[in-house]
Amino acid sequence: MTKYLVIVIAAIINANGAIASAEVVEQPVFEKDVLPIFTRYCFNCHGKSSPQLGLDLRSARLTMRGSQNGAVLVKGSLEESLLWKKVSTREMPPEIFKLRLSDDEIETVRRWIETGAASEESTELPEDVQQHFARFEKEIQPILTERCSACHGEDEPDAALDLTSLESLVRGSNSGPVIVEGFSEKSILIRKVASHAMPPPDSDDPLTAAEIQTITRWIDNGRFADFVDVKPRPNQSADSAEAPTISDEDRQFWAFQKPIAAPLPEVKDKQRVRTPIDQFILAKLESRGLTFSPDASKLTLLRRACFDLTGLPPTPAQTREFLDDERPDAYEHLIDRLLASPHYGERWGRHWLDVVGYVDTAGKDFNPTKATLSDGYWRYRDYVVNATNQDTPWDRFLVQQIAGDELVDWRNAEKYSPEILELLTATGYLRNVLDATDEDISNLPFDRYEALFMLMERVSSSTLGMTLACARCHDHKFDPIPQADYYRFLSLFTSAYNPTEWLPPKKRHLYDVSKTEQAEIERKKKEANATLSTLKKQLKELRAPYRDRLREEKLNQIPEADRAEVEAALATAAKKRDKNQKALASKYEKTVSVTDAQVDAALSEADRMARDTLQEQIREGQAVLDTLRIEKIQALWDVGEAPTIRLLHRGDVEFAGPIVSPGFLTVLSEPGKSTAVPSTAAVGKTTGLRLAFAEWLTSPDHPLTARVIVNRLWQHHFGKGIVATPGNFGISGARPTHPELLDWLAVEFMRQGWSAKRFHKMMMTSTVYRQMSKREVEENDEQGSQIAGQPSPTEIDRDNRLLWRMNLRRLDAEALRDSVIAVSGQGDYTLGGPPVLLKAASSGLQTVAADKRRSVYLIARRTNPLTFLRVFDFPIIDVNCTRRSESATPLQSLTMINSEFLTSSADHLAQRVEETVGSDAPLAQKIEKAYWFALSRSPSHSEVEAAQEHLQHLNQLYETSGAAPEDMTKKSFAQFVHMLLCSNEFLYID
Repeated sequence: MTKYLVIVIAAIINANGAIASAEVVEQPVFEKDVLPIFTRYCFNCHGKSSPQLGLDLRSARLTMRGSQNGAVLVKGSLEESLLWKKVSTREMPPEIFKLRLSDDEIETVRRWIETGAASEESTELPEDVQQHFARFEKEIQPILTERCSACHGEDEPDAALDLTSLESLVRGSNSGPVIVEGFSEKSILIRKVASHAMPPPDSDDPLTAAEIQTITRWIDNGRFADFVDVKPRPNQSADSAEAPTISDEDRQFWAFQKPIAAPLPEVKDKQRVRTPIDQFILAKLESRGLTFSPDASKLTLLRRACFDLTGLPPTPAQTREFLDDERPDAYEHLIDRLLASPHYGERWGRHWLDVVGYVDTAGKDFNPTKATLSDGYWRYRDYVVNATNQDTPWDRFLVQQIAGDELVDWRNAEKYSPEILELLTATGYLRNVLDATDEDISNLPFDRYEALFMLMERVSSSTLGMTLACARCHDHKFDPIPQADYYRFLSLFTSAYNPTEWLPPKKRHLYDVSKTEQAEIERKKKEANATLSTLKKQLKELRAPYRDRLREEKLNQIPEADRAEVEAALATAAKKRDKNQKALASKYEKTVSVTDAQVDAALSEADRMARDTLQEQIREGQAVLDTLRIEKIQALWDVGEAPTIRLLHRGDVEFAGPIVSPGFLTVLSEPGKSTAVPSTAAVGKTTGLRLAFAEWLTSPDHPLTARVIVNRLWQHHFGKGIVATPGNFGISGARPTHPELLDWLAVEFMRQGWSAKRFHKMMMTSTVYRQMSKREVEENDEQGSQIAGQPSPTEIDRDNRLLWRMNLRRLDAEALRDSVIAVSGQGDYTLGGPPVLLKAASSGLQTVAADKRRSVYLIARRTNPLTFLRVFDFPIIDVNCTRRSESATPLQSLTMINSEFLTSSADHLAQRVEETVGSDAPLAQKIEKAYWFALSRSPSHSEVEAAQEHLQHLNQLYETSGAAPEDMTKKSFAQFVHMLLCSNEFLYID
């Protein structure tokens, strides 16, 4: 027995040994087993040409080197190997490449990592590489040592660029690589020495042409980058990206200091003061020998207030009501009514939509004939309009848009409440930046960061009134914003716009119901569809005998010789019919077909009642099914774990530098308090970083937020902000014309609860707002903008920077279109909903067919808006629009005269006049009514006479051309009202 056991044990040992030997033999080797997989699936992004994130998979040694974010492979450990995680979950290669590893290929990669990542790669450098290294030591290093080592030596080299070794040369400077293997023209080192910028002209002689040529040839013919192991710089640790210290001098700039309300200044002409705003403006006017212009007329104030608050002209009824109101505070009551109008939110919501770069379309929108919509994004537009109408405090308004998803635990909600829907919709503010990652193979790190860079510009210019784009590549040229600050600020948003867990635009949506509600809706839809299917089947079965009988009767009308062949032809599928069958079907198919109407006419009384019952049940069932819809919301939320974010040298994703941690702009933060700490108020599975940013942004101590908001409100009332560059409060932006007023307004705005409506009323009841807009006043006027004995106001302040009169303003694009529609009586004032689509004419013009809704509800296209709006300076959206351009061009005049929209609207206005006063009314009465509709006033006696003469002349012209008398009168009057629509009085706000 013992001998037998020994034999068995020996056999087992030998068998195990054989198995182990087989395993050793089958161990995957990189060059033979893994490289072919990487070559096929990975080299698009991780091959020789600019490997993404620095990850080069062309050899085992380069793979072990890892990416800019660290190692991707740990020998023997699948859990610690990021490469395995990406491959095993099929996250890589990306779906857009339509390449999919087989299970066997994934298994090969698994075994290769698990068994130690074996490679046959030689430890010795290839001969040509050794020769290239030798050339560096013999030819290149002596030049660099002699000409450059004084500044770029070993101890503390300038810009951290050490040129004393090949390894340090390849590593580059703080700003990234200075040589690019094979491309001397892309190498910063060659650019600097060839332009004689280096060595500095005052320190040493420039390199000779021969020396430059030697370095150039070495770079162009080189093969060295893959074989130089670059050690990380000592200051490239995870904690080394702290923003450089901002000096006290940097913080002294006016926009970087907390606003403080100055005491109200004393003025001489106290009778003209209605609000504290007047004291600030008048004090400055008086210091220059000026005063306010006279108050505008009641009618002028009415039109000014209506257009400013609603973007619509006053109706004749509104005009008469206001002009007849003799109460001392009639104007204040008017403002209250306008602020309460739903049209207020449409008007002022549109101003904010400019600032956030709102568009309804996805992608670049280059094709004028086709617009790809961002499904459901119009809900954000409606959120803005509703929040504006509700006078949502601006601090809350900003918090909702930046971090609405972090204020409620929507992920675990059984049912979405109206509050949850509102907060998720509000985050659409951070969606819809120009993003190409939906398109083909453009979902790469470069494209992802381009979208993030645009997001940074949108957020900074809309909330901070700062331009940060300069700091993407280097420290800001003008403002004290280090490059590290830019990437710390960017990292606040990368948990949602996650470069490593990227959601392309087509996947950036949630639904308007919770997951629980979605499941319930799907269950109900399944039941409803089953019920409808049964009912439709019953209806079909009810009709079947009648249909068969009627068809048989029709077949019997066909000659008997052809009947069988016709029946066979009709029973054969159209694609399978032979030539004869096609001919028979073409001849008799309509003859023998039986319609539902014919069947229903043949039904018995009982079956007719049964049919009616079934059809009613089908209608009810379909109505129920139509309510079981799930709509998309373009929302923002955190995706995956917070990624590692690095400073990108020169803004290039290929040259990542030190890791940065989330933070705010140092110059806008209290010293030592610029690091972002997740908000304790954040709810649910989220980082709380965006909410922390929103809380920092809306703090009463923040230097810019309130200033930026009140400056925009001021801009839309007076035509120009106190700071004329509303998107740039930095050093390169305009200085405030009234800095003390701006700070007082900012503090008062916060004190009044960040309420825009209160602020409107304060501005619009001021004397400065109520002034007339004329440049000069008559000598016999009781009041004037000029103090006796002083130069004229125009001589002192030609551009009206001191506001000694009201600025004359042209209607903006939407207000002009909406006014034309309003006065012609065609307006559709339905609120909200999906955008009204445009139609591209063969000429390329964008038109809208017959829809008369307000312009805010037309589809907002990035590059192809409604042509009429574009002519009048509607913006093309790249990132956003903080202030529209103002132009006066011949094309605008030609559009007013010749566009079909204006001529059609003039016809409607003429018809409206006739319907109101009657076709038999005197011509003078029609003229007066036209003036009331178009200009909100009665015409003067001379205007009536001139209009009558003009109409008489037009009638004569039409009579000469042979027009019928009734057409002649209508056409003449339509041309007359068209002239009113083209007048300056209609186009401009006085």
